[in-house]
Amino acid sequence: MMPVLFIFVVGIAVALIRRHFLVAPERRPSGDAPARLLGWAVGLLADPRQEWGQAMIGELDRLDGRARRWRFALGCVIAALAMPPWGRAAAALGALMAVAAGAGGLDAYTHMHYRLHTDGWTWVGAVILILILTGYILGGSMLLRRPGVAAPGLAGGLLVAAAWLAAGGFTFDHWLNSYGLGSRQWLLLLAPIAVGVAATLWGGSDAVGRRATRLAAVTAALSIYLYGVLAVAVHGAIGHDPSDGWTTAQIVADNLGNQAVFYLVALPLVTTAIGWAAAAATARLRHAPPAAPVLAASGPGSALAGTTHAASAQRRPTATNDHPAASLPNATTARQRRTWYVLLLCAAAVSAAILVALTLMRP
Repeated sequence: MMPVLFIFVVGIAVALIRRHFLVAPERRPSGDAPARLLGWAVGLLADPRQEWGQAMIGELDRLDGRARRWRFALGCVIAALAMPPWGRAAAALGALMAVAAGAGGLDAYTHMHYRLHTDGWTWVGAVILILILTGYILGGSMLLRRPGVAAPGLAGGLLVAAAWLAAGGFTFDHWLNSYGLGSRQWLLLLAPIAVGVAATLWGGSDAVGRRATRLAAVTAALSIYLYGVLAVAVHGAIGHDPSDGWTTAQIVADNLGNQAVFYLVALPLVTTAIGWAAAAATARLRHAPPAAPVLAASGPGSALAGTTHAASAQRRPTATNDHPAASLPNATTARQRRTWYVLLLCAAAVSAAILVALTLMRP
């Protein structure tokens, strides 16, 4: 499992770094961190609140001191997240919060009910779990407010959750005590592909497809984690091989840890990586240039006019051609970005191949 997770982590990292290299310097966000954070939050506001957001950006520009700017920006971000109107997104966010709170509460109940061992690392793990669940809620709240993302993202989350349940088993006993995912592992690959393709076609761009895929990963991860913790709470150590010599508390603790690792880490990594790739491929195929130009009018006169216009456009000098030296830095920067991206991709591919080879060689 770890080699597969490593490959998906490397793939997501390569995609993010590639996006960073391909963005032109003039299009990258400017300003310090508080200004960028506030600008990002204002971009999520509904139209009736945009004027308030622009006023807060202007107010931030008048503040001096890093601490004061951070306090003001964080306060505005909190206000933007809680500020109505939310519409249907409020109901969806409430559902995500209920699922996350239910999973965390069940985890605590299971820990106390089966009298699991408690020490300092237990509290560290509890803090990490709370931070992860909180991060899912914050990420979901951001994505729900993006235009065109909520519907395909939530529907895709249900599809991904159904695929994992079908692969792992719908009954609690089979879910906890099955070895592997059986013959339906292909569903774990097909579901994210369907989400990425459908969301890209729905929203008309790969940006909507990527965001919907992330929302689907958030929804499915929280849902499946709640299902897994509920299975542990209900079944406990039932069905486990007694020849291992584990106590009931050890079995329950191991099952709880597996639910967090598999469904709060592995599931979103798999869904996001495959969904992003499907969204990018769909957008590339959808916006592929036609094989030949199509003339607007028929007849020899129109064809001659179109040919003449194309030839004149090719002969017409541009500002870049008039000043070749002006385009040299941009071309050099583009080549440097491409070189770094190729080196990064090769390093990622070699690392993944070595890890897979070591896994296959292991007895």
